Amino acid sequence: MNFVAIDFETANEKRNSPCSIGIVVVEDGQVIEKIHYLIRPKEMRFMPINIGIHGIRPSMVENELEFDEIWEKIKHYFDKTLVVAHNAAFDISVLRNTLKLYSIESQSFNYICTMKLSRNFYSELENAKLNTVNKFLDYEFKHHDALADALACSNILLNISKELQLKDISKISKQVGVSLGIVNKNGYIPSSNKGKVLKKSSRQATRESVNIVDSLNQNAFKGEVVVFTGRLDTMTRIEATSFVRKNGGSTGSSVTKKTTCLVTNTKNIQNLHRTEMSTKLRRAIDLKNSGQKIEIFNEEELLKRAAEN
Repeated sequence: MNFVAIDFETANEKRNSPCSIGIVVVEDGQVIEKIHYLIRPKEMRFMPINIGIHGIRPSMVENELEFDEIWEKIKHYFDKTLVVAHNAAFDISVLRNTLKLYSIESQSFNYICTMKLSRNFYSELENAKLNTVNKFLDYEFKHHDALADALACSNILLNISKELQLKDISKISKQVGVSLGIVNKNGYIPSSNKGKVLKKSSRQATRESVNIVDSLNQNAFKGEVVVFTGRLDTMTRIEATSFVRKNGGSTGSSVTKKTTCLVTNTKNIQNLHRTEMSTKLRRAIDLKNSGQKIEIFNEEELLKRAAEN
């Protein structure tokens, strides 16, 4: 099976602000090449929520090439090949909008979305997020690192291919009920999961894989007021709020003098400039520096505390 898996990270909410790309080349079912670039966005504006997701800051890319120069190095990977991405609607949009920003004509290629494939094929899982599916497949990786995410994406398609004993993406597409998307100089046709699902995975999801928020320890967060900032990886904000309450705590929508815990996926907080922090994170640090007892930790620690208590 031959394909190229890709993943973009962006600096802000615009789909033409890539700050990193990971590319994985697969031939005959084996990874033969790994490519990673940091990218200087044309508009050097980084949103705190984006920094919190991938940890890339302006200082890390200010001396890197812009996308138009990097494209010259990577465009051959997209020439008449199969491109694979997890949540391809995002990654293909980033590619198309960035090419448009630089007035570059797109290569022609087919693509497919492993998130849509996972939603149909691994239907027992509570969601089709990249980390959820790969945890189910016993594959560990560093989430929101572009190259690691591209490798995780390739792992999903290779596992589906192996279980179906099919190497032809057209046959896989038909069996799982996800159509191929098309990109060329005239525009694109999106990948869709509206087809009939003929085959589903025979692998059984463990209870842990089915619903992480079932963990319950009524004393884990007793007396704690927990606030969340930024996007979570393993659950939605509603699930996270329910998780804290079921484990004995309460939650708030903003950081106040009553807040005792701030959960953030922002990486390397100690190295961030204040302008790179979310409003909630800045407020929590200020309160902590003024003497308030407030802990700042990540989603992994949140789950770990519930398991240990």
